[in-house]
Amino acid sequence: MSAAQAADCHCDEVDGTCSVSKVTVHQDHPAKTGISLAGISAIWGSSTLSQEQRDKVTLGKVSDSSFMCLDDRVTQPSLFTPGGDLGEFILALSSYLQERDPTGRMRPSQDVVDALLLKYLESIPSTRPMVHCTDDRAIEHLEAEVPLENLDLTAPPDHARASLLKKLTEVENHGDSHIRLLLKKPEWFQLNEYLVPMVVKSFYHLLWQQSTDATSPLHQSPKLKLEVLVGQSDPQAFLEVSSGELCHNGGMAPMLTARTPQRSVLISHLDAVSLRRQELSAFFTRIANASPRKINKDQLHQRMDRHGWVALETTGSRVANGLPFYTLTYS
Repeated sequence: MSAAQAADCHCDEVDGTCSVSKVTVHQDHPAKTGISLAGISAIWGSSTLSQEQRDKVTLGKVSDSSFMCLDDRVTQPSLFTPGGDLGEFILALSSYLQERDPTGRMRPSQDVVDALLLKYLESIPSTRPMVHCTDDRAIEHLEAEVPLENLDLTAPPDHARASLLKKLTEVENHGDSHIRLLLKKPEWFQLNEYLVPMVVKSFYHLLWQQSTDATSPLHQSPKLKLEVLVGQSDPQAFLEVSSGELCHNGGMAPMLTARTPQRSVLISHLDAVSLRRQELSAFFTRIANASPRKINKDQLHQRMDRHGWVALETTGSRVANGLPFYTLTYS
């Protein structure tokens, strides 16, 4: 790697164990538009850091952090993966079903998917809600289709819910590009076509319980979050972000902000999300091992990582087409 392709970043220690002392910025492929290598290095790393550059890196504990969707409209320091937390649950459920039944003939009922999602939510802290993204454009489209004015998608009127659940399985009513692609072309992601609509229905069914049903455990301890993104997506670069061995083994990852008034970028945390998949594989292994059809946790995790890489490549090639691609490795 040439000197022009690397930059050093010196940051403070976190908890005395994981510290970020350097970030290596590497350009994987150039583009005619977007942020240049020099621009990326000036923003995120140089041999002498200004306070502004220090503020661009927030080390977060993965087990305490939600995963946001792969979108350049997110305005808070975050960890990112295609589809956010809900995308990872879809990936995990699909991998679990494939491990249990390689023939693909086993199809869960909607009640079973609802129960699995609820059981998983019971296992996570309320400080780290499961995130699903949409945007204002998709909600406007839903308002016109139902029809409803001033639709609050977290707590819609009772009379509209059955119609909304049906509409929410349609591509045009989603603002997350990854979820849209999962619904539109499930075969690109090695998914059965029934799976994503079922998980989407489960999410909204439980979200509405959380918002309005005082008897629901989710009402007392909310575990779901609908993130409504605003405005147009207009990314200028794609960043793949990872941390060094010490931080990664300590379950820490650098959280970055996708959109500021000065720029907007797409960000992926492929290393950090593998830690979340360890948790998901452990959860689904416990579910499977309560039945005669047991599965291997490590095999499930490996399957999830393989399918997750396919998902990132498939969605990334469409939402980041023509953008410069950089890897930022913090160590």
